[in-house]
Amino acid sequence: MTVYTNRLHETDISTIDSSTSDAADSALSLAVLDLDSELAYWRNHYRGLVDRPGLRYSDYEPAVKLGLDAYMRSRGRTLEEMQDGIGVCYRRTRGASRLDWDEARTVVEAAWGRLEQRSSPP
Repeated sequence: MTVYTNRLHETDISTIDSSTSDAADSALSLAVLDLDSELAYWRNHYRGLVDRPGLRYSDYEPAVKLGLDAYMRSRGRTLEEMQDGIGVCYRRTRGASRLDWDEARTVVEAAWGRLEQRSSPP
């Protein structure tokens, strides 16, 4: 199991990891993420996020990981506040993914939304 914490994991997303206050950092409800479990969920639920035939999970995975990472680093910021930096990061880190940024944005939003929903009080 890969455990992801918003303080220990470092990736190539430094462009969206700006300094924030301690109050915003402490407001983060979801402080630890089982990355293996989350990626397994998306391996089984990625179809239909982008309406284009022939795509594989490997096309979606960079955007899924970016959405998860961005949420864990958000420290109280909204997806809209981070959108420009996330787009720049995706273009740099997408690898062989066939998703352009407009398509990947949908996947990033879905991954972010799932974590946001899970971190909200019942």
